[in-house]
Parts: sequence; C-alpha cells; structure tokens
Amino acid sequence: MKYFRYWVKESFQIHVNGKLQEISILSGSNESREDAHKEAEAKARKIEERIKNRSVKEDYEVAIKEHVHEIINDSNIISICRYGAKILNTTQYTILDLDDYRFEFFDLFGRLRKMSKKERIVYKFERDVSKFSKLGKDFRIYETTKGIRVIGKQYVVPSGKEYTSMMRRLFVDWVYIELSKKQNCYRARLTPKPYRIKTDTIKIRSPLDCESSNYHDWAEKYEAASQKYSVVKLLKTIGRDFSHEAIIKLHDQTCNESMHGRLA
Repeated sequence: MKYFRYWVKESFQIHVNGKLQEISILSGSNESREDAHKEAEAKARKIEERIKNRSVKEDYEVAIKEHVHEIINDSNIISICRYGAKILNTTQYTILDLDDYRFEFFDLFGRLRKMSKKERIVYKFERDVSKFSKLGKDFRIYETTKGIRVIGKQYVVPSGKEYTSMMRRLFVDWVYIELSKKQNCYRARLTPKPYRIKTDTIKIRSPLDCESSNYHDWAEKYEAASQKYSVVKLLKTIGRDFSHEAIIKLHDQTCNESMHGRLA
C-alpha cells in the first residue's frame, strides 16, 4: 500500500519530437512538499526519456491518489475519495465487496428460490469460501446499501498468485478486484455517499482539493448530515469473533453500525 501525506501539482516543459510541450504532474511525498516537488521533476524527466526511447511504462504498485485523512498505523489509513467519503485502506484484513452472485439453475428451486438477493449472496459466500483456505475461517458479514461487505481476519495479498481467480470464483466485484491489485490493499467506505443523504455533493479531482476552504466548509455539513445514517449493518459472524480488534471497532463506529440507521 503506497500513499503520500504531501502533494504538489506542477507544470513542466518536456521535449516531444523536437518540440516543447507542457505537461501537468501530480506527485506526492511523505517527507515534505519540497520533496514532492523533486519527485515531480524526476517524473517529468522520466516521461521525456520514455517518449524519446519509445519505452513501455513500467508496471508497479499504484499510489492511492487521495488526501490522507488519518494514518492509523503502518497497515491502515483513512483517505478521502473523489466524492468526499472516508475510505479505510488496509493491509491487515481482507475486505470483499459482493454486489451480486453467480446464478445457477438450482437457484430456481428449494430454499434459494425464496431468498432475497442479499440472502443469496451470503448463502453462496458461506458455501464457497471453505474452498479457499488462504482466506481463513473467520469473517464478519455486513449488509450495505447495494450488497454485502465481508471482512476476513486473515489477510490475503491482492497481488498474490491466483488472487484474481479466487476473487472471481467468489463473485467479488471486478472493478474492486482490479483496484485492490493495483493499490495492493483493500478498501472499505466508512461514511455515506453524499447523494444518498440529501446533502450537497462535491467533486474532488486531486488530494490538493481537500486543502481548500471550500472542501472544509462542505465536509463540516457532510459530517453533520452523515450522523443520521449507517453505512453497514452486521448480519453475522463466522468463526472466531474479532470485533474487539481496534480497526474493526473503528470500522463499525465510523460506519454507525450500532445505530442501525438507514443504509447509505
């Protein structure tokens, strides 16, 4: 998981086919803004060199290009996403986003026929997860607005071997799989989507937007409006209970889980 506390966005001129062209670069650092500026300069030189040599961009872990709201420890941070919600980014737990399930012919008969969509998602997860020992045996299963969130106590490295195949067999959201692989961590939204709680929306184009007075004014109103809603509702636990662990407590508290409010 790669993140930065300090960000800069600057313009540079580089040579492209013998002509000067201006490019804009967003760059981060955990040391200082000055160091972020040096990183931006280095990026500009690399881009110029890559264009000159017609080389392919290297494949590497992508930084979380979001404002870091809080660094909890080396394995967990809270960031602010593009629409202003708080996001838990973790390399301590495995978090799965399940918005659908794999349809099978026998879904039309027996118990499954009478189940709701979310009940079917949970049923099939419980049935299939035992096939993947890497995920462990301890899980917390939550209802979300559109589907199911699963938090597994055992961490599975998203860039590991057979990761994609395992996630697809569990019918984890494809976009979520790809993002987890690129950022080498798992993400869970902790606060409501603004449009679901009848408050003004905001568009955050870069981490620097979160330093503006406009954002701070919006965030104050959003925080107040969020208190009436919950992001998740705990449905059940599987295996050992790990609700006492600090990050799980933070997750449940920030999501307003115990309030049992309307999901948003």
